[in-house]
Amino acid sequence: MHWHILGAGAIGTLWADLLTQSGQTVSLIRRTAAETRTAILVSAGQQSHRFYPEIHTPATLEGPVGHLLIATKAQHTVAALQPLLPHLHAGSQVVLLQNGMGQHEAVAQQLPTRQLWAASTTAGAWRETAEHLHLVSLGETRVGPWHSDTNQLPSGWTDLPTPIIACADIRPVLWRKLAINCAINPLTALHRCRNGELLTDPARLSLLREVCAEVEQVAQALSMPLFDDPLHQQAEAVARSTAENLSSMLQDIRQGRETEIEHITGFLCRQAERLAIDTPINRDLLQQVRNLSQAKEPLPNE
Repeated sequence: MHWHILGAGAIGTLWADLLTQSGQTVSLIRRTAAETRTAILVSAGQQSHRFYPEIHTPATLEGPVGHLLIATKAQHTVAALQPLLPHLHAGSQVVLLQNGMGQHEAVAQQLPTRQLWAASTTAGAWRETAEHLHLVSLGETRVGPWHSDTNQLPSGWTDLPTPIIACADIRPVLWRKLAINCAINPLTALHRCRNGELLTDPARLSLLREVCAEVEQVAQALSMPLFDDPLHQQAEAVARSTAENLSSMLQDIRQGRETEIEHITGFLCRQAERLAIDTPINRDLLQQVRNLSQAKEPLPNE
């Protein structure tokens, strides 16, 4: 079985390794490529190993793509998928493994008859270089059909060396991840702080709780179940357990890259507007992060 992975960031590279370990052939699709195969080093604590995926760009891709994992940033999904559409056939399987929401509907419109799954992971990994991945934790990954009439996992995913949980309804899972991201990511980006520093400053903690209250109001109006405990308790627990982490949104801002804010807080605010629910705290955070992104000036690594 051959899996193509669109998006060779930390999560895409991690899945390339996991699929390779399960005995499958893997091609990483990058924006640019100097070689057709490369060695990627995966470090996990004191242990390490290498794997050797094929490397393609959309321009060098040939033949059909039967199994496609999309791990790009949410805002790049539609444009990145466009040149691959001619390679997808009637039986192709497509999995979206990304932060944020809104891109799922866009891909479903592009691929109305394909088998389509959405996935959410708590795995932690970061890339030192394109050829060196640091694995922090495998966590667990939940996968469910988006608009496919199937109770099966994507082909080969039962053999992955990481916990995979099948979900009949993946949308609540995605909303829970979105809710936590709304609470943590914009605040860390704006305050240029690690996750745990949201808890040690009373003003930041108060703002986090206000964000959570607005998110819960929108989720409740949509009859979307979040957590048994209040959202702010869940968000604070995540910030505490990842206290030393830099959120992906903060890293994007530091590097002058476009953030996923439109598919996180932006998605929430669009849902709230549709429901005539006022979310002033989240709207303000959305605009502030937009302003930082539009400045396109890297922030100092404080």
